[in-house]
Parts: sequence; C-alpha cells; structure tokens
Amino acid sequence: MYDNENVCARGSCSFHVELVMVDGTALPAVYCGDACADFAWLKRGVESLEPSREKAEALQNINALERLLNGRTDPFAVGPLLGGLYG
Repeated sequence: MYDNENVCARGSCSFHVELVMVDGTALPAVYCGDACADFAWLKRGVESLEPSREKAEALQNINALERLLNGRTDPFAVGPLLGGLYG
C-alpha cells in the first residue's frame, strides 16, 4: 500500500514526487515521473494476464525494465515509456 505522498508510489523507486499542473492548479503527483507511472500501468496489465509462456516472457521484460528504472540517478533519465502510444 502506498502511504508516503512524498516518495514515488512505485515500490522500488525512492525519488520524490513533484507537483503537477492540472488546469492551472498545482496538485501532488503519485509517481516521480512518467516512466514510473507507465511502468506501474504496464506491470499491472501483465500481472492480470492468465498464466502463459507469453506472460512469463513479458514478466522477464518487466523485470529488466524495473532494473533499468532502479538504476537511474535522475528520475527523468528515462522518459515516458508509452509516449508513442498516446503522445
């Protein structure tokens, strides 16, 4: 459960969140940046799949991506993961 509004909600990330502007109002964010938010969305989607070889492969890729995100020294070293899909 996420209970610290100052740190990214992605469990293995320790970067602090920043305020985001929504219609001219500064609101607290849940994730430190787009990459962590996208990662959390992707991971939930993969984990909800029925067991299969494809799911196992996807989980391996998710784990590799998580290691990449955990190795950052700057929260914005990795941009949005889904930018090509909705950007």
